[in-house]
Amino acid sequence: MVRECLVGLVLAQLAGCSLILDFSESAIPIDAQVDAPYTDVECAFMEPNDSADAAMTITPDVTGPAAICAGASEDHDFYKFTVPPSTASVEIKISFTNRPTGDLDLRLLDKTGATKLSESRGFGDGETITCPATSPPCAMLAADDYVFEVLPGLTGSVNNYTIALTITPM
Repeated sequence: MVRECLVGLVLAQLAGCSLILDFSESAIPIDAQVDAPYTDVECAFMEPNDSADAAMTITPDVTGPAAICAGASEDHDFYKFTVPPSTASVEIKISFTNRPTGDLDLRLLDKTGATKLSESRGFGDGETITCPATSPPCAMLAADDYVFEVLPGLTGSVNNYTIALTITPM
């Protein structure tokens, strides 16, 4: 197919024809979807969850996919989870493909969302917080409820992501 197109282009040039490519918005077919790093389904995952008060309960078997999406205000997603007694460690991980406008960050908060316990702000294809750990610093989590927040790494960043919550017993 590619070879046939190239042959057609060469023949068109030999015949004195020119080729004009139109990449404007008006040239996009009506059924074509706008390029976006997320889908409507990913944007709607566990919504509304745009504040610590509206955090949606998540368990280790819930992985998404979800998304931080463009809108009238900057999107942040909040999820709450429970650490049971006798827990050795907790790992919260979000995975995404970092694009020029797609860096996401991850914060761990107390159950009210008022106190930041840890934060991961890298520039790779994901963010991870492990408790207890030293980088990023996070203390052992006592049995209680907690909230984590997925947020744009830079103002205006949007992207889809998956979630991995691992709670390891002692």
